[in-house]
Parts: sequence; C-alpha cells; structure tokens
Amino acid sequence: MTTCKLSFHGAAGNSTPHSLKWVNCPRAAVQDDNSDSRSFADGATSAGDGSHSAANNESVQVLLYPSSGVINVATSVHSTKLNAKLTSFTKTFITSSLANNQSKDKKVLARGEAAEDAAAKRSITALDWVDNTFTTVETTNPADNPKCGIVASFSDGTLTTFRYGTSWMEHVLIGNTMDEIMSSSIQHVHESVDWTSTTESIADVSVVALLGTEKWLIGTASASGVMLVLSSVSSSQTGDDVVESLQHQEVWVRQISHHSAASITIVSQEKECLIFFGSASPRHNKVWVYTLPLCQHNTVGLESANAKEESEAQHWAALSNITVGEPQYQGCLLGHQDWITCFAWLDPFNSCSEGGSSSIDPDRKDALLASSGHDAKIRLWKFSSSNTGSGQIDANHLEELSGEESNDSDEDEANIDDLIEGEARLVLHHAANHTTMISLEALLLGHEEGITSLSWRNPTKSKRPCLLSSSMDRSILLWMEQEYEQDNNVTSGVWVPISRVGSAGGILGGSIGASLMGFVDAAFSPDCDRIVGHGYGGSLHFWSRVRDDEGRDDDDPANEDEENHYEIDDDLTSARWLADPCITGHFRAVQDLNWDPNGEYLLSVGSDQTTRMWAEVPVTDSSKRWMEVGRPQVHGYDMTSITCIGGERNGDENAEPMHRFVSGADEKVIRVFDAPSSTLRLLSTLKRLGDQSAQEEMNTESSWRVERAFLPSLGLSNKATADTEQESAKYAGPTNDDDFVLDTMNGKQNELKLPSERDLGVTTLWPETRKLFGHASELVCLDSYRAQNSSSTHDTTLVASSCKARNDVASAAIRVWNAKEGKCVCILKGGHKSTVSTLSFSTDGKYLASSGKDRRICIWRRGISDDKTKYELCAATDSAHKRIVWSVHYSPSNSNILASASRDGFVKVWRVTESGDDSTTTMNEMFSSGKTEPVTAVAFSLIKLYPTNKDGIDYNVLAIGTERGHIECG
Repeated sequence: MTTCKLSFHGAAGNSTPHSLKWVNCPRAAVQDDNSDSRSFADGATSAGDGSHSAANNESVQVLLYPSSGVINVATSVHSTKLNAKLTSFTKTFITSSLANNQSKDKKVLARGEAAEDAAAKRSITALDWVDNTFTTVETTNPADNPKCGIVASFSDGTLTTFRYGTSWMEHVLIGNTMDEIMSSSIQHVHESVDWTSTTESIADVSVVALLGTEKWLIGTASASGVMLVLSSVSSSQTGDDVVESLQHQEVWVRQISHHSAASITIVSQEKECLIFFGSASPRHNKVWVYTLPLCQHNTVGLESANAKEESEAQHWAALSNITVGEPQYQGCLLGHQDWITCFAWLDPFNSCSEGGSSSIDPDRKDALLASSGHDAKIRLWKFSSSNTGSGQIDANHLEELSGEESNDSDEDEANIDDLIEGEARLVLHHAANHTTMISLEALLLGHEEGITSLSWRNPTKSKRPCLLSSSMDRSILLWMEQEYEQDNNVTSGVWVPISRVGSAGGILGGSIGASLMGFVDAAFSPDCDRIVGHGYGGSLHFWSRVRDDEGRDDDDPANEDEENHYEIDDDLTSARWLADPCITGHFRAVQDLNWDPNGEYLLSVGSDQTTRMWAEVPVTDSSKRWMEVGRPQVHGYDMTSITCIGGERNGDENAEPMHRFVSGADEKVIRVFDAPSSTLRLLSTLKRLGDQSAQEEMNTESSWRVERAFLPSLGLSNKATADTEQESAKYAGPTNDDDFVLDTMNGKQNELKLPSERDLGVTTLWPETRKLFGHASELVCLDSYRAQNSSSTHDTTLVASSCKARNDVASAAIRVWNAKEGKCVCILKGGHKSTVSTLSFSTDGKYLASSGKDRRICIWRRGISDDKTKYELCAATDSAHKRIVWSVHYSPSNSNILASASRDGFVKVWRVTESGDDSTTTMNEMFSSGKTEPVTAVAFSLIKLYPTNKDGIDYNVLAIGTERGHIECG
C-alpha cells in the first residue's frame, strides 16, 4: 500500500498584527501519531521521569501564526549542519466554518479571482492563546478542563476556538451560518448586540480562562465596537472515551461599546477581570477601561429568594460554578494622538529593588500596562493597588479628564498634561474599599513610524521588566529601565532601548518581495532566548541571543546565586542577537509551480509578484527540511505561470543549458532566466552537506554564467551587472555570496549560512537572458517540452504559451517558442474561441493538449505536415466538460493518456489513439469521476507505482486538487 505524508508546508503569515504567538504547549497537542518525537527536542521541558506518560506531559515551544484561513504550528530544531536553529511547520488547524461559508447568491469567479476572493473573506486577522496547564482546579473528566486552546478571529467576523483536553476540538462561537450554530449551542444574546456588526473584520482578540476553569472570556475589537463572548464547553464520557460536542456548548454574547476599536486585552484577576481597549478614531483616541466582577458559587451563598433574584438581576451570565457580573465602565486614559493598536500587560511586581530602600510602600505591588499605536509613542501605565482607598486625587478633575461623556473635546487633550508626574490619571474602585490608581510611569520614544505590537519578557526570566516593541519603521526594540544610585538608594531611572534588531535592506522602489516594509508583530520565545519578528509580507524573522561566558567558571559554587542575574539582566543590556533562518513563503495566491528536471529544487510563482526556489536543507546527518533558498525573480506584475526548460545532467553540450526557466505574468512579455554562479554554488553545497559522498559539480558550463543579478530601481528586468556603482550601492546585502554559502578554513568544512530574507529579495536574483514578444494581452499559462535528443534537428526544447482572450478569437491562439533561439516556431489557431487556461505537452513532445473557458479539449500533433517542427490540430472534443476546464496533464509514462479537471467537479481520463493509414487521431473517454466541489488541478506522478497491466498500460498515481484545498490521489 502506498502512503502519502506531508513533508513540507511553505506558507507566509498574514500581514496583520495580533496574529503571532510563541507559547509552551503540551507535546501531545502538537505531535502527530506518526511524527518523530525528536523533532520537538528544542525547548522541551519534562514534567516527570522518562516514562511514556511523562513524555506526554512535556511542553514544547511552538509558534502559532496564520496563513489565510489556516493556523500554522511551527517548532524549532538545532541544525548541526548550519549551526543555527531552524523553525518550520509541524501541524495545521483549519476551521470547519470554511465548509459552511457558501452563499446561494455568490458570484461565480475565475480560478484566480475565486482564490483571492475566498482568501480576502476568510483570512484570520488575530490569534490568542490560553493556557490552563498549571490550573489548580480539579476535575474528574480531563476534557472538562482543557489544558490549552486557541482563539481565532476572521476578516468576515467569524470567531472560533480550538480547545485541547484529550484531543483538539473546534467550537464556532460567531459566524455567518448562525442557524447551524444556534442549533448546536445554547445562545444567550444580550440586547446590546447588533448582529449586523458581527460581519465586520475583527482587528484584535483577547481571551482568558475564568478562575482557571473551562469557562473562557473572549473580547473582540472591530470597527463596530467591542464585544464580549463567554464560552463554556462541557463533555460527556462513556467508559474511557471522552466525547466533546457542540451540543454541550453555552455561549453568552454582549456588546460593551459601539466605538471603533483597534486593540483589546483582558486581564484575569482573583475577583474580577480588567478590560482595556484602544480606540480607532481620527482624533481623541483613548484607552477605555472596564471591570467585570466574578463570583464563584461555592464561596457565595444567597440567604433568601429575594436576595437571589436581586443578585441575578445584577449579573450578566450565571455559569455552572461562576457568576459573571455586569461590565462596569471605569473611565479612560488619555494621551495617545492616533489609533491605539497594541497593549501588553505585566503582572504586579515589587517596585522595590533589592539591596536598597525606596520611598514606595514595600507592601504595595504594582503592575504595568504598555500601550501604543500609530503615534509611534509607547506609554507605560502603572497600576498601584491599595486597600485604604486613600489615593490623593481630585475626583472632579478626573471625571472631567476621563468621563465617558465629556472627553471628546480638545480641552481634555490639553488638560491631560496639567497633571504632575506620578499623579493618578484614573482610579479603579473595587469591592471592600479596594482601589487601584493608574498613573503614567513613562513615555518611550524611539520608533519613527507606527508601533504594531508590544510584548513583555517573561518576568520569571528577569529581575527587571523588559519590553519588546515592533514598528513599521523596520525595527524591533528592547526596552529596559536604567537604574542609578543616589544617596545610597537605588532609584528608577529612564526607560531606554538596549538592543535593536531588524533589517533595513531591500531595493529602493521594489515590491514587497524585495524589501522589508516593516514589522507587524514580534514576540519573545517562552525561554526568552529568542525573538521572532513578523514582517509585512508574511516572513517570520528569528534572532537568537548569544551568551558570552568567557572567563567564567560555571562549576564555581560562588557563581550559582548570580547566574540568573548575570545571564538575564546584566548580559541582556549588552547581548548580541544573531539572525537565524527565516520562515518565508508566498503571501498571496500561488499560481503555478514546476520541478527542476533533475529534482534538485522546486520553483513557484504567485500573485505576490515573486518567483521562489525551494530546496531540501540538511539539518542533521539523518534529517532534512525544505526551505526557500532563492528568489530568482521579483517582479512588478502578478506572476501567473512558470516552466523549467533547463536540460538534464547528461553531459550533452548541444542540450539546453541546465538551470533555466521561463516565467509569465500579467503582462505580454515572456521572460527567460538562467541561474547565476552563486546559486549553483549554493545548490552544490546543499547537496554535498546532505550527501558526503557527492562530488563538487561546479562544471565548465558555469564559466559563462554571471556571479549574480541586479534589479534596477523601478525596473522589471533582472540585469547581469549593475549599471553604475551607485546602483550597486543601493543593495544592503553582500556583494557576493560568501555570506551565505559554505565557508572553508584550511580546507575543512565549517558551516553553511542560508540567505536571509533581505538576501533572498536582492542577492539571489537570476539574470534575465531573453524576452519573447508576440502576445496581445496578459499571459495565462505556460508549458514546456524538454528535448530528449539534442542531436536531432527536429527535436528541440519548446515552450507553449497562451494569453487572455477578451472577446477576440485571434487572442485565443497558442504560441510555440524555441526559447534558446528566441523565436516563435508556430502559432496554433482555430482550436479555441476563448482563453486557453491550461496546456500540457506529452512526454515525447508529439502531442500538445489545450483547453480552457470554451470547455473544448484540443489535441495538437507535431509532424503532420512537411515541417516536422510545427504542431497542427488533429483532434478535438467539444463540451468535454460542463464548465471551464482548469487543468490537463499527460501521463509521463504513456503519451496516449491524458487527464482533465474542470469546475463542474469531474475528473476525466482520455486515451488518444491514431488509426488508419492517415494516422487519424481520436479521443476516447476512459474514466470519469465526479466530486462535490470544483476540481482546480490534476497531475500524474512521474514514477510508476504499479506494474504494467496485460493491455500494456502503465499506471501512475493521479493527484487532484479541489477548490477548498483538498488533495486526493488515485
């Protein structure tokens, strides 16, 4: 039996803030049944001995990020070959609500348009993580108290959760198919909710587990306001099997504000939750503050029925063991001058420094809230709690500054600066005369453009708070408070940036694929030794902290007490952060891909205007991982098609040069590219690292190749050399590939450094060697036939192309090119009346199949006329399918077998035969299979997996792809 296992998942993240989480997760939650436990070695911590149960309780550091409507789970391993940590795909989550998002009146779009339309409507905009691993709540059923979970919000307003107890289970809370959700869960909708606003894109989401239980409080921020969702999921148990169902889900929904909001964070405390959300208004932006009282039933008793009714009247939701009170508006924090897009909460800490005295009350614990946004300023708000309620502040003055009705005037923005330093900006009133005073602790200035994310370093890893911020100015800053000693007292100083990471490289005027446009998110790793930055365009950048332990004896007992302070605090201010390989991928729809003839790499093109090269990178002596190792083309038009025409490694000098491809885009020009010498050295090094017995293959054919290519500013053609020194100086990457190929020292292998994201878009470009002109409109598809006998004058490498036909039959013609000579061999007319969307050469080059919007499959044969190099129409089947034909493909092992796939959901296999003295060609349908959804792609496997049958037919595996992303093989 043949099995299929996913070995690579190359996807960039969505370019949205609040969608990146780096967390500790139970190993069993992210490990597949057939996965190797060693792949989770990095960052794993054991909760017990070496038993199997203890292994399942281990936690592993996982990175969560979305790609369109999919949540990706990535883990890191240390590569002995690269001497770096590689982070790559491990698992994915796909929401079940995608299958229900079908509208009866949905407009029928073309393949590319449908993909873009679905991605725009169903992309994930924000993620949050909840962890109940260390809860003290005891339950008899492990599924009743999930260990962890994910909350995901979508651009169409859908809100869904993924909970992990004994297995992963999804619960859709708010979605477009409300009828199905209402029938599977108990809904408690508050009168404040406007359901028309639930279709708005959600900008941010925050979730907490109430008092460590399975009850989750979720807050969403959008242009329609702020909404609170309470979700409680219970389970039924039969024997040893735990069964969770939507039938046991209860959902409470309430809207607490109709003001546009760009960010939200919820902080869970012992008796209440603090809710902060930032406004997104043209002016008068503020931080809104709410509190949500909590009460456990087992600790509160009601003495009479009247008291019970009075209590319930003041409550929003009565859960099985928790009562949630009505949200209470506390006030606003003023100061921000533009949209408030991010928050970061640091739990209370003792503001006194060890070894010194302070005028601050030693019994008081202070928390910090960091807020920022488009004004590029970070404000730190200090929360000072007191049981006496003796905060010295003018209540009337505060009411004027933070009142809900009176803070929409210009006077309030001016009066906010009248408060002296350290004076409370807002007082939160709690039960039992408990109050919390909020004051402005610091104003951090350092970024030049809008700040997109804030994140605190794990307080258990450091004695002093450390804040991480990312910005669209292409930088990530680490902030710490510098302390100084005055009169034998340790006094807090000024918050300053202590480290900066990021990338300022790229091409001036280039597309997103060639230049980092900024960071939309950033986070610390759970162990705080690494940083991840989420670049606009989806790339994920990693940096590892380098420890400098020279001159230090780790075995000396005198150093044990100082180890934490030395490694975390002191070393952090002077730490070096080294870049690790990035997670990259297309950040828009992938339109086409093609293998190198020798199978060394895979080329792909997408609507993100880039061509990317993927290859296997050796991680250890026994494992490899697929990664992007080159970006041959960064274009100014959306890419549509690609085909490799480079010859195989057979030593034939007359054959097509190796490592050559042809690409098409939303333009009329076909472009031909050859690999530069730097790419060949990189491929050779990767092969040698993966196979120590491999020989160096920098053969003589590379002598005519250029070292690297350059893309002029605002240009479309990759050039072999820079026009001037000034043009060359615009590149931030290295001038040669020494920085990202194998370094040698005294003839010994050292290590390989892969190209960074900056290098991919600049220094791994392939030179453009030829342009092919002839089409009258934008290109649609390409296919190629690679000559098997280069000595024959009739057997040459050919490229077939088609373009969009806009009510013009002449534009529906197919052109066949000799790319090596740069000329059009023939033009195939009369076969189609509308756009040809798919082409496929047979393995021997005798036939060319075409089809498209007219649903007609045409077979073109070479050598019918005296000119043996031209193709002519020899067979055609009208209405081969009921809808547009999106893909045709010839079997590699049998040139008479053709497969087709269509929007009508059918996959058909055809036999092309010749009969009679005149070699009349006919098409006969051999097989047909219908699907419940449109089929967008079809392809035969190159290798025969089954023996030839008695009729002499070779069987290859046939793979089909559907509109919803499913892949089936048969």
